[in-house]
Amino acid sequence: MSRFQFAACEWTFPCWGSTAVRMAGEAGFEGMQLGDAGAVMHAHPLRNRRVQEYYLEAGAKYGVEFPQIHLYTLGHLGFYRSPFDSPEGKICRDIIENAVIGASEMGIPTVVIDSMRMNSPAKKRHALDMAKFAVKVGADHGVGIAMETDMTLEDHFAFLDEVGGWLKLCFDPHNPCKYGTGHPPDMIRALGRDRIDHFHIKDNGGDQRGFVTVETPLVEFGTGVTFFEESARAVKDIGFSGWIVSENMYFQPALKRDSDYVEAARRDVAALHRVYGVD
Repeated sequence: MSRFQFAACEWTFPCWGSTAVRMAGEAGFEGMQLGDAGAVMHAHPLRNRRVQEYYLEAGAKYGVEFPQIHLYTLGHLGFYRSPFDSPEGKICRDIIENAVIGASEMGIPTVVIDSMRMNSPAKKRHALDMAKFAVKVGADHGVGIAMETDMTLEDHFAFLDEVGGWLKLCFDPHNPCKYGTGHPPDMIRALGRDRIDHFHIKDNGGDQRGFVTVETPLVEFGTGVTFFEESARAVKDIGFSGWIVSENMYFQPALKRDSDYVEAARRDVAALHRVYGVD
């Protein structure tokens, strides 16, 4: 097995489900990080045996593994920042528990929780409580928990230390560029291999002054300003091995250009192989 494996997030393609799995496989990705298929808003589809079987059959057909489930809906709802015993907190816990059980049933090793925009002490406390809950539920079902966040390096250390060694990171070098919380290659080297479960990767063209914002476009890997190649060197320097997961949106005009979604994704797969040294 190669030191690195490359996957795409399900939502990087315009369609979810088996269509996205097929597109990922045709583009050359080895895996797909699943979204949560609407979670509580759609009665937790990934707990439904038929839905599980359809995904697993598509993965087998197109040669695509499922290394993680990302709580995509929960990230958009933002309820992980709510008090633990509030109505929103209860929904958050319900989403986490169902995702972990679904991952266990499907043989998916990791569930990713979203801890972005914790811009007050109260929100950080609530997110910490949810992370501890997720780790406990994960341990009960043999599923690892990874967290994506936009925190500073110091806050990463404090958060991880309080939860304990069961919580790992889904580290996205794009986030510190967008939120101004650090220099991604330096953060990767400081965090080290043992704190990181996998990486999200996207690249951004920035504005005329090189700033990354909500409005600036995602671009092909290696053509933007979010330290794609420098971060890859840092990933190799710390001795990491495992999943590198694309979160570039292949339906956006700057990526799709005049070709189709799969061709856009293939260009990124080629860039991943180039910078990570995978033949």
